[in-house]
Amino acid sequence: MKKPWRNGLISFVLLTACSICPAFAADTVDFGRDIQPLFKAHCYECHGPKQQKNGFRLDRRRDAMRGGTIAMIGPGNSAGSRFYHRLVSDEYGAQMPPTEPLEPKQIELIKAWIDQGAKWPDELAGELPPVPPDPRASRLMELLRDGDSAGFRKALSHDPAAGSLKGQGGSTPLMYAVLYGKIADVAALLDAGADPNARNEGGATALMWAVDDLEKTRLLLNHGADANACSDADRTPLMVAASQTGSLPVVKLLLDSGAKLTVKSSHTNPEFSALREAANVGEEDVVRLLIEHGATIKETGPMPIFTAMNANDVECLDQLIRTGDREMMKIALAFVGPPFNNSAAFGNPKMIRRLLEAGAEVDARGPAGRTALMNLVNSDTLPVEIASILLEKGADPNVKSETGLTMLDYARMRGQTPVAELLVKAGAKKGDPAAEKVVTSKPASSARAALERSIPLLQQTDMTFLEKSGCVSCHNNTLTMMTVASARKSGVPFDPNVASSQLALNASYIETWRDRALQGVGIPGDADTISYILIGLAAENYPPDLATDALAHYLKNRQSNEGHWRVISHRPPLESSDIAVTAASLRAIKVYAPKSRRNEYEKPIEHATQWLKKARPTSTEDFAFQIFGLKWAGENAETLRPIAHDLLKQQRADGGWAELATLPSDAYATGQALVALKEAGILAPSDPAYRRGVEYLLSTQLEDGSWYVKSRSVPFQPYFESGFPHGKDQWISVAATNWAAMALIPAFAP
Repeated sequence: MKKPWRNGLISFVLLTACSICPAFAADTVDFGRDIQPLFKAHCYECHGPKQQKNGFRLDRRRDAMRGGTIAMIGPGNSAGSRFYHRLVSDEYGAQMPPTEPLEPKQIELIKAWIDQGAKWPDELAGELPPVPPDPRASRLMELLRDGDSAGFRKALSHDPAAGSLKGQGGSTPLMYAVLYGKIADVAALLDAGADPNARNEGGATALMWAVDDLEKTRLLLNHGADANACSDADRTPLMVAASQTGSLPVVKLLLDSGAKLTVKSSHTNPEFSALREAANVGEEDVVRLLIEHGATIKETGPMPIFTAMNANDVECLDQLIRTGDREMMKIALAFVGPPFNNSAAFGNPKMIRRLLEAGAEVDARGPAGRTALMNLVNSDTLPVEIASILLEKGADPNVKSETGLTMLDYARMRGQTPVAELLVKAGAKKGDPAAEKVVTSKPASSARAALERSIPLLQQTDMTFLEKSGCVSCHNNTLTMMTVASARKSGVPFDPNVASSQLALNASYIETWRDRALQGVGIPGDADTISYILIGLAAENYPPDLATDALAHYLKNRQSNEGHWRVISHRPPLESSDIAVTAASLRAIKVYAPKSRRNEYEKPIEHATQWLKKARPTSTEDFAFQIFGLKWAGENAETLRPIAHDLLKQQRADGGWAELATLPSDAYATGQALVALKEAGILAPSDPAYRRGVEYLLSTQLEDGSWYVKSRSVPFQPYFESGFPHGKDQWISVAATNWAAMALIPAFAP
């Protein structure tokens, strides 16, 4: 029997591209002649005006270049474009077209178009001219965002018709009232005749923005709001509500008001469901309620299984398994472990045992031919008990991935760990790992000399990465913003023009996600990515705007009931720590909480602070961000001191720190530790321990201004050159160079 969720399973982490048919190749590819006819004939069915699978559409230039739930086309960069990769192999998902591959010359045509800049003329952009925001509506919306309810109601009473007009992006005063205002403001607009079902340019309605507030939701429903409206991003009010913690009362109200589990529309995808959303935030009562109303993983596919695991919720998992069958569960373990799951998903023996009992095959193959245990040994925190369970159940310790690596090769990227020792005892052998890269350092004579080499390199790759990828990264962009901000404060030379333009591009990028964030769709990486972007903007003193409002709103509604935010995947060290994402999210909502609702953010901030105080760090990343988070929360030196002293004790004889106890010192951990210890007030740049750390960094810098760190993360993104050295280790090396530079800036002498 055909299972429509199988392709959806891949799209959980990798997105769908369209199918391309033959066209003639030319030295210079012309979009109108060579490319658009292919899109019209073979792509629009799934990615056109009537249907946009995974939010990706190719009939409009703006949307194609923005991508669906992730950037798909990088102008000038086919190597980093998922759209191209989906045409040539199944490395990043099922190869397209699904029937048979394109001929080489056809693929080359698409590649050439992208590499020539993906030029798409204005006259073929397929975009209607934007409708200017109505100034009368805009005035009401500004008052609401400012929290001036009295001024808003006075203005509305003088001009009630303005409440039915549209402002920026086609949004209405009613949408702003549910987002920024009080319930009395919402009532005033409805009484003035505002349409509760008016849509903005993204197809969103006021109800989709209101579902974090029970009474506003009830009021809209009582005035005829459509509980089954579906936006262009495949979102319904029920899905948005289910994606938020503490959503049971609103979800129940929506269901009682006729909300359907599945809304049939021209662009709704079955794999995006309220059940998946509720499982993702670990809302057991909501999962139970949805199942009582008929939701099953037979309908949605197994995606809710994986999201429940990420939430470390055994009860959710058990409820979901009972709605499926053993055939469906066979592949469940194929997507367990890095890079797709966080440590909670594979750190709980009960979950692994339950999956095996339900029929999961122990050696089911996932992306790149990796088995569950092969994925799991890529974790920095995998309990030996989990590996033992899988080996006892027959996991093959000598399976090779498509890249020729064995699980022992992967495990030893973390050094001589207990998991690696267990694998050796089980008979695991080495595979064909690449030879260790040999780098030759050229020690800088001073912090000044080191920074003069590194900051220009960082700023250059900051520009190149964003230009080629179409998205903002933590390693190349956010950390560079933080480095530049630190340099500015300390009088360290940098290029202010590059810094200014990059800040504007980062701000422009999050604006493209504003409407989706308000519908509960996060930038890829969710809270981890969003919080990192916002702390980078905060470092540069970027003022709050509509986009930062939306991202702060998203973060607030995704905080766990325990007080922390969860990292979604496991790609250490940058994307691996609940402590790090909680600290960054705390900082983000503290700086960018919308003015009109700032008091609602105080409790989440305090909740996160208390969670951080109790957290138990296990890596340098954990220790550093526990310090940063508590410092950002306003905690005093007495709170920070014991954590900082524990981190200081981990300094090695060579002056550096290591990311893990089983790894050697490196620039990433050393720079990060020094910055954190200075923030905590434990070390000053003149202290011997700080000077030893600086000497370690100076002695390990390369002549080109970089520091080299070997990646230990499972590859996930299409690799491309971003103008930084070190090939496939460049992204972690960029991050390391940023942390090293930030640590050296306090030691800079003009």
